[in-house]
Amino acid sequence: MLVRQADNTILRVHAVDLTDEFGQEFQSWDLAFKDLATSDYVAGGVWGIKAADRYLLDQKRERLGFPETVTALKAMTVKWPKANLKLVEDKANGPAVIQALRHQLTGLVPVTPEGGKVARAQAVSLQVESGNVYLPHPAIAPWVESFIEECSGFPNGKFDDQVDQMTQALNRLRGLGVMPEPELPPPPPEPGNEYSWMG
Repeated sequence: MLVRQADNTILRVHAVDLTDEFGQEFQSWDLAFKDLATSDYVAGGVWGIKAADRYLLDQKRERLGFPETVTALKAMTVKWPKANLKLVEDKANGPAVIQALRHQLTGLVPVTPEGGKVARAQAVSLQVESGNVYLPHPAIAPWVESFIEECSGFPNGKFDDQVDQMTQALNRLRGLGVMPEPELPPPPPEPGNEYSWMG
């Protein structure tokens, strides 16, 4: 497809058709303590899985306090009802958010990060390098530009909240490889050759 950019140039973009049915959809959240101008961001992503491919379908990134974080998680759940699993880093406001929502939302799972941020990123780098991680085009998801910029600057950038939600999600999927496709029944025998398909 052709996309007109801000400088009025035309860019040809390779489009990948998304399936309506992913093998799994889930949320990944990296939370913060406060909503001050100097605070870290809250970053929550929705991921879709199809075989070995991982799609970042949506993301919320904003400085939020505790009440606003609870509201954001509820809103993302309404928007993406199939993303039942919700990974929440067990730091900052994570435990308090889980406690506040555990009787309202299903699938809230605390995640204790293992190792440092760089080690967690290195652990999922193969999924990215092999071309199995997909992002929406900035023309339809403007937040992607900030996401790419933060990933490109990691680990020396000012912020890493989007990287943290991504590595938390992809580390959950590490080692799954290709999710099995449903088995199909054997084809019917050809007339006059009833045993041709039997082992």
